[in-house]
Amino acid sequence: MEIIKKVYGYLSSMKTGLVLLVLVGVAAALGSAFLPDVFFNSWLFKLLLIILSVNMVFCTANRFILFKSRLIKNRNRWLREIGSLLLHAGIVFILAGLLVHTYYGQNAQIAIRTGDTVDVSRVIKMKEPFSLHLDDFKVEYNEDGSPSQYNSYVIVIENRKVKNDAVISVNHPLNYRGVKFYQQSYGYLVKAKYINDAGNEVEELIKEGNFIRPEGTERTVKVFRYIPNFDPEHGMATKTLRPDNPRIIFSVYEGDQLLGVGAAQFDERVEIDENVYVVFAGVEPYTILKAKSDPGLPLAFLGGGMFVIGVTIALLAAPSQEKKQEGSFNKEMR
Repeated sequence: MEIIKKVYGYLSSMKTGLVLLVLVGVAAALGSAFLPDVFFNSWLFKLLLIILSVNMVFCTANRFILFKSRLIKNRNRWLREIGSLLLHAGIVFILAGLLVHTYYGQNAQIAIRTGDTVDVSRVIKMKEPFSLHLDDFKVEYNEDGSPSQYNSYVIVIENRKVKNDAVISVNHPLNYRGVKFYQQSYGYLVKAKYINDAGNEVEELIKEGNFIRPEGTERTVKVFRYIPNFDPEHGMATKTLRPDNPRIIFSVYEGDQLLGVGAAQFDERVEIDENVYVVFAGVEPYTILKAKSDPGLPLAFLGGGMFVIGVTIALLAAPSQEKKQEGSFNKEMR
């Protein structure tokens, strides 16, 4: 029994809680800096959260027992004690939400081309699956050519029926059935076609960095980068993101040997070998959305609300310094 009391005393100690809070804070800071993708799902971080949660549950239980005894002995302090109890309980709910997120939270990146449909249940586990269809993707620009907003026009499809249509943009996510979709990034697929010596045309959609391998030649073409506003003075970087002077930067190889680099306009016919041509007809944008499911968020919100209310009540109910001084003065006078 003595050992159990000592363990309970240690786990329910406020000093232990403060030490654990510092450890969790330091670990979270280091994890965010060096291992952001894996640390928060590691056994070490989960173990720290579990021990801290146990500590806060015991501390809250102690506060509740203390609250009952003080409420009976001194009813003038009941409001302050309620605030303290809410504060501790709020921390417990926040930690519970964090633990639920650590074990059951999901994050995924979804790339969708205009006109395509993606089954979200393939990347986020859910009870009621649904799909996202990208109707259009548009970039809004300022007068100087810099982007002002990125808009993904999506349609939610569930059981082969349209359930919702929405615009996902930066700071304006879509929330559907507990899954939030954030506008994270975007990219381009290059519309390319090559014409071989027999006069046949073959069309492809090429991702930046990939190769075209035309028939009738041993040479290959690397689609290096799409530049929306080409300016030789800016080199491989675009002058602005607005497509005022679009170019496709490409390079031609024979085996491992680089033969040359070029910047082709849309629909420009580029000869890469005798009677073998490549034409870049344009680009097709695709959006990159971040899908996030966080079942622990309601618990964290509830805990945050309880914490704020508890702190407010505790501060308002605390005896003022003037009253303390007045009380001590009266004692001296007596």
